[in-house]
Amino acid sequence: MKENHKRNAITGFVGAVLFMIGDCLLYVYPGRDAHMDIDPVFAEMPVWRFTASAFLGFFGMALMLFGFQSLYQMTKKVCGAIMQKIMLIGGAGVGGTAFAHFNLGSLMPLTYKAILSNGGSVDLAEKSCHTMAGWITSINLVIIIALYIQFIVLGYMIISKKSGLSRWYILVSPIGAIALGILWSVIFKGTVLEGAWGACESLGEGYMYITAWAYWKKQTAEGDENG
Repeated sequence: MKENHKRNAITGFVGAVLFMIGDCLLYVYPGRDAHMDIDPVFAEMPVWRFTASAFLGFFGMALMLFGFQSLYQMTKKVCGAIMQKIMLIGGAGVGGTAFAHFNLGSLMPLTYKAILSNGGSVDLAEKSCHTMAGWITSINLVIIIALYIQFIVLGYMIISKKSGLSRWYILVSPIGAIALGILWSVIFKGTVLEGAWGACESLGEGYMYITAWAYWKKQTAEGDENG
């Protein structure tokens, strides 16, 4: 059973890597400003980038659900009923990641391009995208908050030492991903690769499952020693 949990954790991490690749399709492009949600360069970016990113988000979400299962089983092992129930909210967040990924990464560019291709002006395209963004922001926020519930519970398990892991594992999480993103943006500043710093956030979601893998690996080793 522990081996299954380890495999599920790695599967979840692979899902996050797919999300990261999908983000790179959106942000790594000549002239692309990753700080802009509605970038005029959308007009020249090929449609396949946005559709491929959406597909990667869907498959990434499917794989990340395995990672969540591993993390949830870890929670059941070391936490009480309240924390277990809170962690379940994180499962809903993982299930919504494909939708949020599409909303945040593909919907606006595709809308922008569709308006331009049908004779609309750049001003109309930008205003339409801003209007749509206002409509879906609350949905995205709910999904993102639910997703990061996982990190709150995981952080509690690490800091309290209930997991039996070193407190340094708190960095094998979105916190470590933020640090990596900042370092990436500094190293590649002014190059086409700079935009990939935003993709580190997706990788950070997968880091949580690496921590779960480390927990189950430790449990397996302790079982062998006792067995």
